[in-house]
Amino acid sequence: MNSVSKLALLAVVAGLTACSDNSTAPQQVSAPAVATSGIHGSMQDLSSTDTTRFSITIDPSTTTTYYLGSGNTLYFPAGSLCELTSSYGPTEWDKPCTPAQSPVTVNAKAWIAANGKPRVDFDTHIRFVPTNNPTKYVVIQFADLQASLDPWYNILYCPTATSECYNEAATDPSLLTARNPLAGKLNRRIKHFSGYNVAAGEEEGMGDGLFSLSTGDLELDTVKDVEAAYPGINGRDAESFLETVREARWSGYILASG
Repeated sequence: MNSVSKLALLAVVAGLTACSDNSTAPQQVSAPAVATSGIHGSMQDLSSTDTTRFSITIDPSTTTTYYLGSGNTLYFPAGSLCELTSSYGPTEWDKPCTPAQSPVTVNAKAWIAANGKPRVDFDTHIRFVPTNNPTKYVVIQFADLQASLDPWYNILYCPTATSECYNEAATDPSLLTARNPLAGKLNRRIKHFSGYNVAAGEEEGMGDGLFSLSTGDLELDTVKDVEAAYPGINGRDAESFLETVREARWSGYILASG
């Protein structure tokens, strides 16, 4: 790995899942655990036959968690929003921006996609203040027990509501999806608004080696360990998964258990 990738992997979503009282993993800052006042966003259950529409108003001066329906959430640390006049696009995510000073209202829609997994789409192009501090990450979290148990599932980026989705972690390890099987949730850092969807590895654009990880995965030492933990995984994928684990462990990447 080059030095940039190692640094990114070191920072990747560390502490985005809450620690249990009996966890032996080092305590990490837990973004979704920050207390908020009132209910923001939508508490409705998502459906495959109807789209839930709602709006959220992001106050850049406060740390807030927004509800996206069916247990899904969006976490915004104070000071993480760029001004609407900031540049936008794949080449711009990590460029400096002027932090927003005024609240911004964003329209959102959420539904169960054709793959049976949650999807949410935002109508305003906004990016977030670049940082290497995991406590300042904007974090999206989806509640999906099946996906949280399967390393092939990731939170994908969807440029438009009708476009194919892909895994941004292929080029940016800080966007790796973290699984919390105990809580039945997946989460990851996001650097901008568009659409996001939980999907498995066979989805378009996934590619080899783009696995999500949980705390327990960091205990796997051999291909046989991987095969025992995930029955049915083929040898090549087990080797690729183990390589991801080794790189994460070497880089100091630790996820708190749920």
